[in-house]
Amino acid sequence: MQKNIKWIFVAGLTLLLSLGIVAWVTAQTPITVEPTTLRTDLGGSISIYATGTLTFTEGYTVRLVNYGVLATNYINPTVLQAVVPAGLDAGDYTLWVLDTTGITVGAGSLRLVNPPAPTATPKPSSPPPPGRPILTIRNYTVEPLQVRPGQEFTVTIEVYNNGSRAGENTMAVFPGGTFIPLGDKGHLFWQVHINATFVATQRFRAPTSITNGIHNVEVQLSANDWEGNHYDYPATIPVEVIGASTGAAPTGKPKVLIESVSTTPAVVTPGTPFSLTLVLANRGSRTAVNIMTGADPASAVPASGGNVVSTDLLRIDESVTVTLPLLLKPVKEGGRQGLTIALEYSDYSGGSYSDQQTVGIDIDTSLANRPQLLINAYRTDPTSISPGDSFTLTLELANVGGGNAQRVTLALGGEDGEQLGAFVPIGGSNVSFVPDVAAGQTTVLTMRLMVAGNAETRAHNLPVALAYDTGTGTREKGTQRISLMVFRRPKFQASFYRPVEGTAMVGQPMPLPIEVVNAGTARFNVTKLEAVGEGWEFVGENSTYVGNLDPGGSWTLDATAIPLTPGPLDVVVNVYYVDDLNQTQAYSQTLTVEAMEMPQPGDGESPFPPEEQPEAPPETLMQKILRFIKGFLGLGS
Repeated sequence: MQKNIKWIFVAGLTLLLSLGIVAWVTAQTPITVEPTTLRTDLGGSISIYATGTLTFTEGYTVRLVNYGVLATNYINPTVLQAVVPAGLDAGDYTLWVLDTTGITVGAGSLRLVNPPAPTATPKPSSPPPPGRPILTIRNYTVEPLQVRPGQEFTVTIEVYNNGSRAGENTMAVFPGGTFIPLGDKGHLFWQVHINATFVATQRFRAPTSITNGIHNVEVQLSANDWEGNHYDYPATIPVEVIGASTGAAPTGKPKVLIESVSTTPAVVTPGTPFSLTLVLANRGSRTAVNIMTGADPASAVPASGGNVVSTDLLRIDESVTVTLPLLLKPVKEGGRQGLTIALEYSDYSGGSYSDQQTVGIDIDTSLANRPQLLINAYRTDPTSISPGDSFTLTLELANVGGGNAQRVTLALGGEDGEQLGAFVPIGGSNVSFVPDVAAGQTTVLTMRLMVAGNAETRAHNLPVALAYDTGTGTREKGTQRISLMVFRRPKFQASFYRPVEGTAMVGQPMPLPIEVVNAGTARFNVTKLEAVGEGWEFVGENSTYVGNLDPGGSWTLDATAIPLTPGPLDVVVNVYYVDDLNQTQAYSQTLTVEAMEMPQPGDGESPFPPEEQPEAPPETLMQKILRFIKGFLGLGS
């Protein structure tokens, strides 16, 4: 008996100590568990988060009290993951976190719940009780609310089936009557279930002879039931008519006047948006309706929306304020300028009136606050360009205004490049971009171009489209023009048509048989062929007139000159021709002749080698005629 009492005492003491340890651990080292509830039939993963100073390491495990240790994954020092198996009993469980030695370092709780009971299978609905479809108009709209004689309007109805059967072959018919239906009058909706709705829309026109007051639009609603029984539900929609003539001639008329005007800002700058505020007053003897107010598009364009504002009604001696957002077009003169305002309105009898009135606005056309870009200078490299040449075009763009020009685009040949003509961009497009050109600054743009091979030789007018932001929300656009001169470049070749080497002796006259050939592809009018040079004294004529020289053609100049100094002497052959602009131009080519000293008597030496002769044999008459024919045919001398 004493042993039993002792065993009971020890067991109770152990149980109390265990419960005390659990309570102490739970109270001192709580943990956070997510989720806090799982279904018993599914189980799932839970996340355990450390709180306070508690941290986890590799090897920590999670124990589900009264079940055992769960499969645990270490995530980081503050997070563990554990897997709760399916099939456990429902209830509240205690979770312990055990360190690598099995000591409990944290505690939390988890609830397992049973899955919800299955949803009962719904019973099939019983067929609707006997009855019939009933169609009623639940809502309707008339647009506009008030109709004038001769005006078109729209009626929209919402039809509701509040009967006990679905409607089959359901229709809404607008048969007409007082108002004239436009388009299809019948609208078929087939089946309309119980408590269902449908919408029908019909366009009408009011007769011009209709009187003022309330008139009805007839609507014929009809449907069948599933047994084939037919039902009709006639209805009407009230429509208010105004503005009809009473039979007596109307007296008086409305008169709308602009009684006050202001702009924001007070001084308007071309290209800058502004607001024009007008106070309109009716000083006539009838009410004005449907008032339209607009600015003259020749002077100002809308800054947003349209250029016309509408006012529905303006009674006698009443006023209304309207605002037009506008953008002033470029003007030449500043100061106080007139802006034309167009007014259109009508009265209730259908009379229409139009009027134009002028208001004054203050305009500042100075460039103090606006940018202005100009092409200050331009040049080509090379200076002279011909068909088939490639060249560099340099443009100097100057901002002569008082504001910065932003997002500048320069387009040769217009914005789309359609007016480039004989010029083709190389290595890029016809458009150049500059982010910003400050006031008073100049920027340089270069573009590579090629002249078409079939380009006409003349002055080509090339438009340059400029566009830039002014900094006030508007973008200025304009076109300036430059001229590029395209010339036919001559290609002459000068040479001696007979050898002259070894025949030049200082102090002795010698022939210079010069021939010039047109090696180009164009005809040139050669006004003079001339031979000159330092160290020579020309005897007789040293120039000749040529005239039109065709491609491949040649011309000769037989000059005689005396070398004055020994050594190499240059003979400059000048070809003077008329270019495409009827200007005389010169083409020069240099030929070199070696002159020797004249031997003195008694030297006993000849200046020529023994095998050479000092003089060329004289040219016979037949040789001269043959050389002339070859030159005429373009085959050289």
